[in-house]
Amino acid sequence: MKIILASGSPRRLQLLQQMGWTVEVHSLPFAEAETVHEATEKLEGLRKQFLLSCGREKTKNVSFHSEKNNETVGSILSEKDLTLLSPYRDADLVCAYNALGKGREAAKETGTGFPVVAADTIVVLGEQILGKPADAAEAKHMLELLSGKAHAVKTAAVVLYQKKTLLQVVTTHVHFRRLTEEEMNWYVGTGEPLDKAGAYGIQGKGAVLVERIEGCYNNVVGLPVTAVYEMLRKAGVGSIV
Repeated sequence: MKIILASGSPRRLQLLQQMGWTVEVHSLPFAEAETVHEATEKLEGLRKQFLLSCGREKTKNVSFHSEKNNETVGSILSEKDLTLLSPYRDADLVCAYNALGKGREAAKETGTGFPVVAADTIVVLGEQILGKPADAAEAKHMLELLSGKAHAVKTAAVVLYQKKTLLQVVTTHVHFRRLTEEEMNWYVGTGEPLDKAGAYGIQGKGAVLVERIEGCYNNVVGLPVTAVYEMLRKAGVGSIV
């Protein structure tokens, strides 16, 4: 069976294809949350919107907007989705919200005939979420923050198929070597950090920055394949074996 991948990441595409699936990419714009505060605010806006739609408030014309075509986030996420997201807190909520939103966009675009897989990966150092660096200077700053320390890589994976939605956040702990100035300058100069959360790619040249990991390697790459496979099976998608 064909799977719809709601991501433009070549790494996620490769991981799904390695599992034996036929994959079609449908990566659509979605106004992602970048902080815990932003994700919480967006969800609170959605809750208010659903209260309005249920007639529990007097005003009927208030809506919570995303940045995509001035479209309400509520038309992408449902009240059931809010329930699905409700157990998640802090940094987990950020990637869970983003993955679910991207998956819903792709499902709305492609229909329900094929299962949709979506994911969002963030790097968390203490209470700080590190996204993709805006430029080389920010990439080096992130590497300076990560040098010699352990951080968490969190990937939220979502499977949507027919009327089922499954969501799981997987965490891997990554320990960085203590990096020299020369090593950081070299790595930034490769250009590899610029499209990676946390400014490194463990599957590329960034592997030399890592001392060890605890947990799923593929999760750090961008897709926890075992979790995705289990969710596809639970959703009723035929096994690849």
